[in-house]
Amino acid sequence: MVTGSVWHKIAEIFRIHTEKPELMRAQVKALSRQIPVLYGLLLANAVALAYTHYGTAPDWLTIYTIVVLGVFCIVRGYAWRRAGLDVRDIHVCIGHLRRIRVMAVMISVLFTAWAIAMFGYGDPYQQGHVAYFISITVVGCIFCLVNFPPAALLVVVIVLGTFVIFFGLSGNEVYVAIAVNMALVSVIIVQIITSYYAAFSGLVNSRIDLERQHKTTLELSAQNEALAFLDPLTGLANRRAFFAYLEDAVATASAQMAPLAGQLDRFAVAMIDLDGFKPVNDVYGHPIGDELLIQAGERLRQILSEDALLARLGGDEFGIILGEYDDATDLIALGKQVCQELNRPYALSSVNVQLSASLGFATYPAVARTSNALFERADFALYHAKKNMPGEAVLFAAHHETLIRHDSQIEQALRNADLSQELSLHYQPVFDVETGEVNSIEALARWDSELMGPVSPSTFFPVAEKTGQVGMLTKILFERLLREMREWPENISVSFNLSARDIVMSNTTEWLIEQIKANGIAPERLTFEVTETAFLRDFAAARTSIRYLRSQGVRVAMDDFGIGYSSLRYVHELEFDCLKVDRSFIAPLASTERSRRIVKTIIDMCTNLGIDCVIEGIETQSQRDIVIELGGRLVQGYFFAKPAKRPVLKRLSAMLKKQ
Repeated sequence: MVTGSVWHKIAEIFRIHTEKPELMRAQVKALSRQIPVLYGLLLANAVALAYTHYGTAPDWLTIYTIVVLGVFCIVRGYAWRRAGLDVRDIHVCIGHLRRIRVMAVMISVLFTAWAIAMFGYGDPYQQGHVAYFISITVVGCIFCLVNFPPAALLVVVIVLGTFVIFFGLSGNEVYVAIAVNMALVSVIIVQIITSYYAAFSGLVNSRIDLERQHKTTLELSAQNEALAFLDPLTGLANRRAFFAYLEDAVATASAQMAPLAGQLDRFAVAMIDLDGFKPVNDVYGHPIGDELLIQAGERLRQILSEDALLARLGGDEFGIILGEYDDATDLIALGKQVCQELNRPYALSSVNVQLSASLGFATYPAVARTSNALFERADFALYHAKKNMPGEAVLFAAHHETLIRHDSQIEQALRNADLSQELSLHYQPVFDVETGEVNSIEALARWDSELMGPVSPSTFFPVAEKTGQVGMLTKILFERLLREMREWPENISVSFNLSARDIVMSNTTEWLIEQIKANGIAPERLTFEVTETAFLRDFAAARTSIRYLRSQGVRVAMDDFGIGYSSLRYVHELEFDCLKVDRSFIAPLASTERSRRIVKTIIDMCTNLGIDCVIEGIETQSQRDIVIELGGRLVQGYFFAKPAKRPVLKRLSAMLKKQ
């Protein structure tokens, strides 16, 4: 009965406690740092012993064996140093601990046998080095394994047990004394291992209890604040929770900047937008749109780690705060995975739809150290992705900071400028290739800033729209156009670009008509060009405005047709008078059959609908010839004429008078 109890206690010492998962996770984490040190210690001490016995012991012991053992230590040490241990999976932890226990036995046997084999060679000093090697090496290895008693005690039993027996039976009084001394040291080491492990286990248990209490507190708090911090549709965190968490993350990370506080924490903020959600919501209704958002949130949950905060910020926009990442490559890889997952088709209750997602990252502390700045830069990276790389992830970088500052300069310059003096209009004709005559003229905005010099419309209009200044620009430019049109022959038709904000604001469209009437301009001479962005912003408002404008006699054209989410529904319900084919389809006409087919399809569609089709961006004769061959009639581009000021317009007007 006593014997059985003793064996049970011994077996308990060497057993892996699988019923304590948190303890095993802590052991694996600690060992992942200590085992590479163990292999380094083994290699350094073994090389030293082989060096002192070189020339005395056989080469197979001092060279070949040490090479094999050295390669083994280097490989295993490097593998542990590079291993990305997933301690969340308890089965992985169990596997690691079992392998460590087996390796402890193998290493103990191999190095002890090798050292004892070396003992038979050399003088007393060299033999003393063997005893020193075994004793100092085993003590170092034991302390490297102290967090895992089964392995540490196996080393004690195998190495020190062999040491005590071998030197105790050597017959040499000095070695016998060393053996007795080491036996006493072994007992002390066992006591140290037991005491340290008890403290280590107690610390882990205390941390678990604290985490459990903290979790309970958080759960109670979450229940009280569920309505305030949860998005009711998706069950994700809401905008308020996102910014509260972001503020807390910045505060926590900033505390690490204090002296001796440790390495500066870092994290990343991501902004995600579903490209094409608005058309789905408009076409199939809000219930389908809500179902799509729920599925999108579930897909994001499955990709992100548990420590990441996922929030729905409003509409089709999601926000993420990532607490852990290795480098920029990992962020981009995660962003790519997110975009690919959100790009997969959605099987909704009554329809299958597919859209894409764009994503922007900003990292703390690399690009910003305040919550507002982080959010703004992540939002700018998202804006940059949607504008230049739709469906992909963009990491905010130094050149984006330059763009932000440039945009800020433009914003301030717009606010401080005398725009009535600095803004002007250039004009580019649209030709009819069948008659060789000018069909109409497009008015293009130009800004010659007193502070910044000439600024491209593609640069200052997005800033003006983002900051709410675009309405002022529209009024100044349109008033100038009408003043100039009063001096032109009445057979000149002009097109004027409206921003997305202009077309969804009923008071703006009403003002446009009032100005046309007040200046005595025939409405049919004017065509307003709008882009698809307006429909994505508010389809119903855009449809109302377009119908109102057409009812007043002006024409409406869809600009940049084909580059966004253009659908036949837009063409049908909005009843455009003209489609302008985007220049991105024209550049590859000479080399890409697919581009030619797309352009041909659009031209034929416009013919069948009885509306005009303007081909933009023609810059070469070959492009012109191909467009004519495809049936295109109305063309525009640098090949025919570049945008110019009024003197060129006067010559065109004179030419029209002669026709």
